[in-house]
Amino acid sequence: MIGVGGYWLIQHRPLSIAQGIIVVDGLSCLVLFSAGLLVLTIPVQWRQVWQLLALIGAMTSGHIVGLAGGLLATTALSRRWEYRLAGMAFAGGYLGIGVNAASWWIALSGDGLNSVSFVSLLVGAALAVGVLDGAMKRVSSFEPLMALTALAALLRLYSVGPWNLGWQFATFVVGGAVSLHAAWQAVTAQHAQDTEVWLQRGISGLALIATGCATPAGVVAVGMLVLHLSVRQLGQPALGIAPWAGWLLTGAVPGSLGFMAFWSVSAAAMAAGIAVLAMVVWATALCLMLAAGRQIGGVRQRRGAMAAIINLAAGLATPILVRWMLRPLSDHLQGGLTPYGAIEPWGWAGLLALDAGSRPAATAPGLVLLMMLGLIGALAWVISRWREGV
Repeated sequence: MIGVGGYWLIQHRPLSIAQGIIVVDGLSCLVLFSAGLLVLTIPVQWRQVWQLLALIGAMTSGHIVGLAGGLLATTALSRRWEYRLAGMAFAGGYLGIGVNAASWWIALSGDGLNSVSFVSLLVGAALAVGVLDGAMKRVSSFEPLMALTALAALLRLYSVGPWNLGWQFATFVVGGAVSLHAAWQAVTAQHAQDTEVWLQRGISGLALIATGCATPAGVVAVGMLVLHLSVRQLGQPALGIAPWAGWLLTGAVPGSLGFMAFWSVSAAAMAAGIAVLAMVVWATALCLMLAAGRQIGGVRQRRGAMAAIINLAAGLATPILVRWMLRPLSDHLQGGLTPYGAIEPWGWAGLLALDAGSRPAATAPGLVLLMMLGLIGALAWVISRWREGV
């Protein structure tokens, strides 16, 4: 609720408190909102509470030391050494920026951004989304809060300054490798819990790809994927779910939040003029949809039905989500983004992905178009029945 309330305060510009020591912007509110949803899915423990508070502290800090310390504390409270190592990489990357910059304030530290710090942050992000599990061909627990921490750490880097093409390409490679491998493992997994772990890793890998686009469209896509991951985690479909609810959470149903999230990553790639990347994204998304569809079943849980309804409602309301929740995210990171792609609401008809020349590169159907398609389908059915009667 605090995250939702924060959006009312930062629609036009970030909120600066105590002379810039605390800065509340679109990224801070998205992390707070998504982390709150994720915490609802796990037993309440003081360790998770302190992790959440540390992550919020990191994302609302206007100083590099506060950011690095918060990220380190968030991961240090995890039980797995890979996440702790990721936190050390995050902290080392940002502290390296501060040492080389003329100022330790995040907004004024752009001259300290260098390849060594970026590689450290990217390695940390890869560890946090489980790249070692894929390399070692093992299945272990997946902590969505750690994946959210990794994505937030990379997105905050846009507040420091723009990325070069080499950094973008490296992010594409890491994100593509993680998502493709996770998608294949999800399709071939034998147990529902293992499938869910790989599904969440695949979604996180797609979010890394979207982050590497370095465009407003890519940032919006990251936000959509984070929301989809949070809602799916809230539903816990691996524990059992009704068929209709399970299919809504797969992302295979047009108009659902998952479908719009997958589309947004592909649209960001198309708007940036990287058609091959868009093909990789859709191949991964299709495998993730297939894997999610395979695990539908078991004892039906009420939380799965609630999550499916939220998923559908959020998907149909994506024009509002983009305008109210995700546009501030991209606007406040604008200093480090390129103009090669944006996702804009198209009224209730859906979303438009625009390239650098403001030309439509991709479209996604919204409520109005889906209703029109439904009416056309119903009309075709009536006509076919009438012809059979004649």
